[in-house]
Amino acid sequence: MKRIQIQIIGLLALAAVPAAVLGQPIENPARPKAAEAGRLVAPEEVLAVSDEGTSAYYFKWPRSLRTAPDGSLLFIDENQVLQFAKDGGFLRNLFKKGQGPGEMQYAQAALAAGKAVVVHAGDKLVYFDAAGQFEKDMPVRPEGRTSLSLLHYLAGAFYFEAAEFPRTTGDPDVIDNPRTIVSVKEPDGKIEPLAGFVTRAWVVTSPAGGGGMFSLTRLVAVPFREKFLALTHTEDYLVKIYDPAANTVVREFRRAYDRVKGAPLTEAEKKGGMYIDGKHYTRPERKFENDVQNVLARGGEVWAVTSTKDEAKGVLVDVFDGEGTYRDAFYLKLPEAGLRSLASPGQCALDGEFLWVVERSEDETFAIKKYRVGK
Repeated sequence: MKRIQIQIIGLLALAAVPAAVLGQPIENPARPKAAEAGRLVAPEEVLAVSDEGTSAYYFKWPRSLRTAPDGSLLFIDENQVLQFAKDGGFLRNLFKKGQGPGEMQYAQAALAAGKAVVVHAGDKLVYFDAAGQFEKDMPVRPEGRTSLSLLHYLAGAFYFEAAEFPRTTGDPDVIDNPRTIVSVKEPDGKIEPLAGFVTRAWVVTSPAGGGGMFSLTRLVAVPFREKFLALTHTEDYLVKIYDPAANTVVREFRRAYDRVKGAPLTEAEKKGGMYIDGKHYTRPERKFENDVQNVLARGGEVWAVTSTKDEAKGVLVDVFDGEGTYRDAFYLKLPEAGLRSLASPGQCALDGEFLWVVERSEDETFAIKKYRVGK
């Protein structure tokens, strides 16, 4: 069994320079080109998967949904790496607790990489074949306080988001919170820091060295046209097409957009939050919601899930082509639980004409639903 050692040295310092940008953002008008733009799309529910009546798996907090080329669905739950067939049938749980080959202390994400299924399990990547049999481990061990989150696999390379806690001094404040894309290449595990993208966070630090934060924006990235990542990381409307092989933002675009006022804190948010040095902190009120809540892609289309919501029609989804032209827009009508997941990266996955969505009911039980959204 081949084991490959990877070390990350001075990761964030090496990757502090943003990706190269070719030209200025493409400016689009408020209305797209399609004659039927703004129509209501009510997807057809194809199937629903729950954990009722089975002991093979359970749902506590399903997340990090990814689809494989065969249409199957992969996602993470507590001590589980679950895979379901495209017809909703349960295939396997790849999680095995432990520290040995093929074992994991915890799992962060799983995705298809060529013919293999690969799980990011803390300090290593764990490979399984199409039948779920263990193949090999590839250690991934960042130094210091750097944490890695698996983004995607493209053309023989894994791409991670690398981050450190943005330590500050003084009163709680909104600060820049850099995120770096890092590649880990097969077969030798070579690692390379790539582009930096700035997100924003409200940070609290303790004189004793501890702290916490509420993320105001995050880096959201999805594969696009097999070699690119479509991503967003800002509060205002902006989508980028990034070529990781060239480490270049090849295109960025936006459209005229009426910002949506921030939603007030819910009672649960007021009671939740975090405690630092005995003080209770809740997330700060937002003046505006982030314009683009999530990014999805299929074929030559980039879908920007916006903050615009209509109680009768659902959430507004903008559709751009690969050149950054605003082609279409529609309201996607899902149950309220589905709409929340649509706007939450990792809680839904677009696979051609199908959309997989996590839905949590009022009694706190979960179901994974598959909808046909059309071509």
